Amino acid sequence: MLRSIRHRFKPQEVSRELGALAGKDMEELTSDDILAIRGVYKRFRVLVLGPANAGKTTLLERLSDSPAGAATVTRDGRRIPEVPRGYSQRGAHRITDEITYASNPGFVFHDSGGFEAGADDEIKAVWNFIRKRSSGSPSEQLHAIWLCIPADNSRPFGFLHSGFFSKPTGSVPVIGVFTKLDGRETIELVNLLGADPSPSDIFQSHSRVQQRTTNFIEELQTQFQRLPVPPTAFIRLGNMHKNTEESTAACTQLLQITTDALPTGTLKLLLRITVRNKLRRVKTTTMLQRVLKEAEVQGLSQAV
Repeated sequence: MLRSIRHRFKPQEVSRELGALAGKDMEELTSDDILAIRGVYKRFRVLVLGPANAGKTTLLERLSDSPAGAATVTRDGRRIPEVPRGYSQRGAHRITDEITYASNPGFVFHDSGGFEAGADDEIKAVWNFIRKRSSGSPSEQLHAIWLCIPADNSRPFGFLHSGFFSKPTGSVPVIGVFTKLDGRETIELVNLLGADPSPSDIFQSHSRVQQRTTNFIEELQTQFQRLPVPPTAFIRLGNMHKNTEESTAACTQLLQITTDALPTGTLKLLLRITVRNKLRRVKTTTMLQRVLKEAEVQGLSQAV
């Protein structure tokens, strides 16, 4: 179907043909439908904004079920060898670099690097990137922006004065991602009990610490919502460095919020297809690991 669409129709007709698929549910899509969508858009493209130490790399690794340092970075079509973890903090990155994970090939990410209040050059580079990626080939277009806001930052309100929220990002939704809630809870615990609380005090103050953290995030979110062009939606993440059911659920929620914010049915389907393929890959890998483990155990028992 994809080849026939490309050969028979002009670009605007291809868009119209794909638009006809947008009204379908995932269960109604045929394999040809999926090939048609993936053939035009290739991958789901996300720009990740945020200052250094905002948890951006940790988020992407958790989302991709990938170990630390497993990212592949491509620049101008060529892979950058031996990219260190957190390379965006070292001044070696470019916003145009493509970051991918073998465990999650349907996504391609871009990192803004340092994105601080007063960093005019970085903000200018971000806007240039958004502008260039708002048109052209569908496979090169930007689909979503995740703005990582570290809750444990000593200057969390600095984002409000970055100048980024003075104009809209067109059809690209911005999701405000409050990261490092666990770090904020530690700060609130120290503010409440001091630097060396007893285990008993920590246990008894748990609900108060959580409430103080919630109040802090809600106030921060209120400030963002008062901006001329606020983020489309918000999500709160914590303990993303841990492979837990909670962090997995948080990734699922982020993807669902992003899906809901996308402007067209076709892009919503693209993200759903990408997520489904990723889940299938994880399931297959898990099953293979289980089989190998069982074979290893069986081999050891036979050796004994």
